[in-house]
Amino acid sequence: MTSVGIKLHNSVTRQLGPYCFKIQRELHHFTGALLPHADQTPIYAQIYILDTAEQLNVRRANNNNLDPIVIDSLQTMLLDNHPYIGEYYHAYELIRDKPVDKQQKIRIRLHVDL
Repeated sequence: MTSVGIKLHNSVTRQLGPYCFKIQRELHHFTGALLPHADQTPIYAQIYILDTAEQLNVRRANNNNLDPIVIDSLQTMLLDNHPYIGEYYHAYELIRDKPVDKQQKIRIRLHVDL
């Protein structure tokens, strides 16, 4: 699961007129565990650590109500353009080499200057 970590500035939301979502300073994006539990199917960022064919199989299984051709196209687009897939895989390599009791203590922070 993912969520956006923000402090909502209520003075903006109490105004009349169109809703405005205002973010000051930093935007944080929290992701769940990179490794799924043994009895769970990978989801979200957990899929990036799989080989390409397995990624596609998992995406199709997780979204069996969607057109497989669209899923194939979206995966190709993600693999070609997602700037952090390599970071997810590198994090997986770091986690994989740690004892199980230490795997939950790894944190990764990406800072992007736009």
